Amino acid sequence: MDTDIPKTAIQYIHSLGRFSGAPGLHRIRALCAALGDPQKKLKFVHIAGTNGKGSTACMLASVLQKAGYRTGLYTSPYLVQFYERIRVDGKMIGDDNLTRLAERVALAAESLALPEGESIGEFEFTTALAFLYFLEQECDIVVLETGLGGRCDATNVIDSPEAVVLTPISRDHMSVLGDTITEIAGEKAAIIKHATAVICAPGQTTEAMTVLLRACDAAGGVWCSYENDIKLLRCDITGSAFVYEGQGYTLAMPGYHQLQNAMTALHTIAALRERGWDIPVPAAVHGLAAARMQGRLERLREAPLVLLDGAHNMAGVTALCNTVDEMLKMRRLLVVMGMVRDKEYEPCIRMVAKRADVLYACEPSDNDRALCAQALAAIAEQECSEVYDCGTAEQAIALAIQHAQPNDCVLICGSLFLIGEAEKILRTRQKTAE
Repeated sequence: MDTDIPKTAIQYIHSLGRFSGAPGLHRIRALCAALGDPQKKLKFVHIAGTNGKGSTACMLASVLQKAGYRTGLYTSPYLVQFYERIRVDGKMIGDDNLTRLAERVALAAESLALPEGESIGEFEFTTALAFLYFLEQECDIVVLETGLGGRCDATNVIDSPEAVVLTPISRDHMSVLGDTITEIAGEKAAIIKHATAVICAPGQTTEAMTVLLRACDAAGGVWCSYENDIKLLRCDITGSAFVYEGQGYTLAMPGYHQLQNAMTALHTIAALRERGWDIPVPAAVHGLAAARMQGRLERLREAPLVLLDGAHNMAGVTALCNTVDEMLKMRRLLVVMGMVRDKEYEPCIRMVAKRADVLYACEPSDNDRALCAQALAAIAEQECSEVYDCGTAEQAIALAIQHAQPNDCVLICGSLFLIGEAEKILRTRQKTAE
């Protein structure tokens, strides 16, 4: 790393930039080769999609860990701290290991002869570092979530994984992936490889499904089909309980959409069993029950109930609004919302504002993609009679909690950047109160 300007490993990684040249896998392939191709010595479950990737990855990792496998988990983005992105058996990578491996990856990156004007970007650097860490930690299997798309995503440098999981695909990152579901599905389906088990989430659109089936056939993947019928016993703001193939399961993550993610995880477990992985039913039961995901209808406080949800595109916001309609209709709803400009923010804001009794507009801090609070408030005012332009997340959260009665719900939603910031703000408030 650059020794002229002292930086922590995380500061150095962030300094590399989001995009580093023409789309493609040539940079990550060169970097991994310089590091001895650690990814070739690991086994993976590779996950792509628009919504539900993180929750499904979390559920799968929890089940595999309960089955006794040393399990790596690679996700993005992080909410509160960078270390969240790289975990082994639920434990985040430590600063010492991150710093040591960052030095090694930086030296390898500096040795590369890349096309003019190109360099190793943040996601490529972090992905290579994660591969090294998972190999050092002797992981039996790694649950690997794509960062953006699939075809040119740095995680797609891996050879054929044990399974490919495709969660529901909708319109997101259109400036990079394309304007239509067909184009976006094609980008994500490019992680399918020869002889790999392919699991498609329930609820996939017909348009996306057509593309995925065609891509699976072209790549020589093995399409896996399983029953989706479940007997729902309970689904409320505390989680859900259901019966599938005669076995009872519970989830702590609330929302009907999490049942869909649980089915995807169970189908993936079934596919892994068919490939020889020993995953007993009790491991699946305990693994799903233990799975937790920050920022997905996460409960941070009672009386008033404070929920965090990182729904930031139309599919995610629709799922959130369905949950609000079904599970929070008896509560007064105070919404803190912030968005970024490169999403379909206007329809998302309208959908949420229509359900809010009060809406507090803010913008995620330190983000050049943030939609200004004034613009968000102007859209919200068309659907909600009481809207406050609060500027910062801290001001919005403080005002919402101040206005809330014990039986109300304060819902903080929108950009994941806002959710991460809110986590810090609320946990700091809690420590101060204690």
